[in-house]
Amino acid sequence: MVQYWRSMDQLMAYATSKEAAHLPAWKAFNQSVGTDGTVGIWHETFAVAAGAYESVYVNMPAFGLGRAGSLEAATGRKHSAANRLGRSPIA
Repeated sequence: MVQYWRSMDQLMAYATSKEAAHLPAWKAFNQSVGTDGTVGIWHETFAVAAGAYESVYVNMPAFGLGRAGSLEAATGRKHSAANRLGRSPIA
């Protein structure tokens, strides 16, 4: 699946909205599957500015941008996409 957004801010707002489909589904997935290895999730976020992208791998080997570059664990401050991409979280 490929999605196109008008801006990274709109994507982040949708991803963190309790009223949109994504956040409740993501929470349910993490509660039922989490990182037990049964299901892999991969997504890449691209922005026009250099360095404003990420590849997220859960229970999967690196490929795409993650294989071309270097990987870092999404822990601590890097746990949220907003922090990894240097953006303020949507309130």
